[in-house]
Amino acid sequence: MLLPEYIPVVDLKRGNFVDQRFFGIATLYGFSDGFPVEILKIGNENNYPFFLRSLLKPIQASIMADYNTAGHYGFSDAEIAVMQASHAGEKIHTDLVLSILKWTGLSEDFLKCPAISPLCPNVLKTDELPRKVHNNCSGKHAMLLAVSKQLGFSLENYTDVNHSVQKLVLDKICELAEIEHSKVPQTYDGCTLPVWALPFKNIAKAFFKLYTNKRYSFLKEAYKKNPYIIGGKDLSGYRQDTHIMMLNPSLISKTGAGGFLSIYNDEKNEFLLVKMAQDNNTARFLFTLKILEKLNWIKENPLDYSFYDEVGRVVGEYFCNISV
Repeated sequence: MLLPEYIPVVDLKRGNFVDQRFFGIATLYGFSDGFPVEILKIGNENNYPFFLRSLLKPIQASIMADYNTAGHYGFSDAEIAVMQASHAGEKIHTDLVLSILKWTGLSEDFLKCPAISPLCPNVLKTDELPRKVHNNCSGKHAMLLAVSKQLGFSLENYTDVNHSVQKLVLDKICELAEIEHSKVPQTYDGCTLPVWALPFKNIAKAFFKLYTNKRYSFLKEAYKKNPYIIGGKDLSGYRQDTHIMMLNPSLISKTGAGGFLSIYNDEKNEFLLVKMAQDNNTARFLFTLKILEKLNWIKENPLDYSFYDEVGRVVGEYFCNISV
C-alpha cells in the first residue's frame, strides 16, 4: 500500500528563511449519481485509509436515525448539535451534555470519557477540577449512552469495540461509505472510543449520503443552526468549525485530530477534505482558509498570516504554497 504523498502547503518564514514547513493533502469532490468525482487535488492520498478521529462524530450520531432516538427522548436541536461537536467545554456546552444525560435518566458518572480541562480558557475557577463533561467529546459519549439506554444495551462498557452500540456504529460507517467491514481498520481514539479508518473517496461518499438523505436531515439542520455549539471558543478565538460556519452558513465543517478537516458545501453539493501530515491546528486552518478563499466559498479571508513573538512583535509570516 502506497503512503500518502504529502506536499509542502504552509511555510513559516522568519525574514527570508523558512523556519518551519508543514505538509498536507486536500481533495475537493463533486458528486455524480452519488459517486465522488475529484474536482481539485493537492498532493495525493493514494487511497490510503485514515483514522477519522472526530470527523466520525456526525456519522456516529446518525445511528439515532434508525431508532428515532431524538424523538424518543425529545432532544432539542442544540442537544443534537453538541452530540456531533468537538466543543470547548464552556457552560453552554456542558449544560447541554448534562441535559442529554438527564433526559436518559443517567448522570455524568456514566460517561467513560476522561475528565480533561476545557479547551476554552478561564472556564474553571482557580480551585475547580475538570470534569468529564468538559471533555470535547462528552456530547458524543452522551449520545452513545442514550442509544444504549433506549435499546437496552449495557451502560458499563459502551467504549468497547465489541459493545452492541459500537457494532451499530461500524455498520453505519460501512453502509454510508459503501465498504466492507473487513476493509475498515480500527483503533481507539483519545477519548477512549473506537475509531475507524477510511480512504478519502469513502469518507466523501459517507458524508454525501449523510447530508443528502432526508432521514439524516435532523442531524444536519441541528448542526447548521448551532455554529457556536459545535465548537465555541478556545485560546485561538473561535474554534475552527465555528469560525468556518460563521463565514458561510452553507458550509458544514468538522475538524478531527491528526490534522483532519472536512467541509461540505450544502449549496454546491461539494465536499472538501484536508489532511495535514503534522497535527498543527494553525497550519491546517491557514491552509484550509486559503483554499476556501480560492474557491470563493468565503467572501474574504479574515486570518492574520503574521507570526508574533511573546511580546506581540511580528517576527515572521506564514505563506501558503498552493495554487487552485
